[in-house]
Amino acid sequence: MKSKCVLIFLVVVWLFNMGKGIGCGSKVNAEMNIPLSTWVWDTKKWMLNQEAILEKLQEKKVTNVYLQIDTHLSPSVYRHFIQQAQAQGISVYALDGAPYWIGPSGIEEQEAFFNWITAYQAEADEQQQFSGVHLDIEPYLYKSWENNRAKSILQYQYVISQAAVQSHELHLPLAVDIPFWFDEVPFKNSNGSGSLGRWVIQYADEVTIMAYRNHADKENGITEITENERKWGCVLSTRIEIGVEAMATDEGEYISFSAKGEEKMMQELGILLTKCQAENPPSSIAVHYFDSWLQMKP
Repeated sequence: MKSKCVLIFLVVVWLFNMGKGIGCGSKVNAEMNIPLSTWVWDTKKWMLNQEAILEKLQEKKVTNVYLQIDTHLSPSVYRHFIQQAQAQGISVYALDGAPYWIGPSGIEEQEAFFNWITAYQAEADEQQQFSGVHLDIEPYLYKSWENNRAKSILQYQYVISQAAVQSHELHLPLAVDIPFWFDEVPFKNSNGSGSLGRWVIQYADEVTIMAYRNHADKENGITEITENERKWGCVLSTRIEIGVEAMATDEGEYISFSAKGEEKMMQELGILLTKCQAENPPSSIAVHYFDSWLQMKP
């Protein structure tokens, strides 16, 4: 466990040394020196334009794609895309999840999702298979979160624990999206007690922290709000990815990089990596989401 943390640190330091002279805040440095991920939600659009998306993913130097599963598309469409992506060094994760997964119909939805992946993996060649499972559930958006928090948390934990079992049966890593403030959500139930954020990091193989702020440093910046999660990831041997927002939002001008542009986003990510390189650096950076990223000004 300790050796893993040291290894991550050494790799990040080495990568930064490679970029010496470029400037830690430059676009090139931020893009080149750490793996980049992105979510692809409009699956049908992009799967019908595979050449275009693969070209754009390469331009952005993306190495991990979280592709939402549209079961109405033929498996052959996914097989072709994944094979081409893997040939370019891009891993594709099967993405799904929704707030209602913690509700009455949630278990059925989860089972259907994993049944589809199981059937797909069995029929696909190795170079056409998904590299992982990625869940974006956001239970706090479900109606019961406000009026019965304890029950909602318990159901959410059940969904995650089941997903961990199902993913590992497929020999796939389980990745989970959580907001940065889950470290401050307490729980006490049959799963024990403590921070919900730490619990998820303990169960998942990879966790993406939705650290939706458009500044890395200063108070309430990305570095500060992900401190606990990065530390727990190192202790629990879980890969911690930092997610940033590129989509326009009315939740506050400090949330998204949409208005600031891609160059400013990369500068802030460079600052983040510099601040974190000596202590619990992230394993990768994720930009939410691909279409919004493409629409950003330079």
